[in-house]
Amino acid sequence: MKKRDIFIFIFIFVVSWLIFDNFYLFSNIFIRWSIGAIPLLICIFYPLFVTFKEKENFSTIGLTFKNWPQGVLWGLGITLAIVILNKIFIQNHPLASFNNVGFGIVYWAFLSFSQEIFFRGYFQKNLEKAYGNLLGLIITSCFFALWHISIRFSPVWVIPSSLLKVFIAGLLWGLSFQKTKNLIAPCLSHFLIGVFFSVYR
Repeated sequence: MKKRDIFIFIFIFVVSWLIFDNFYLFSNIFIRWSIGAIPLLICIFYPLFVTFKEKENFSTIGLTFKNWPQGVLWGLGITLAIVILNKIFIQNHPLASFNNVGFGIVYWAFLSFSQEIFFRGYFQKNLEKAYGNLLGLIITSCFFALWHISIRFSPVWVIPSSLLKVFIAGLLWGLSFQKTKNLIAPCLSHFLIGVFFSVYR
């Protein structure tokens, strides 16, 4: 784990906070979501840039189809586990609201990939190298939950039960990344959870 990784997390958090705090200043939905995509694009391009610069294979950050059947099974299994846990233990809040299902699918596909490549593929990988698998997994899940506080346009993310839900989901997605060594499982589960727990008008 390098100091620059903590710096880039703080940078993404601050950028997210500033953007999402002023989200509704823009009435046009496409402009709004284009600006909202900026921190997520940083989440994608930073791990890719560092991996390329350090001449590492992109499979080290989970960009591989190796073990893809295992990844799909883990993704579906964890999705089911999160749905059950959410129904039994945690108060259910919609994650997002969309005018149509198609936009929701595109949104969650982009969001899940951007967050998973940064938090699981890059951040967790480096924390596990520094502190071991268990502690790396826990710390990553804490940072993952903490980032959600920056989503200022939705008050849901400051509710302790919602942050607990994100932390638990982060643990499960991180575990699936450890077991499969690819981003298929966490991306698939993150995507499905997002789509299932959103509302469509």
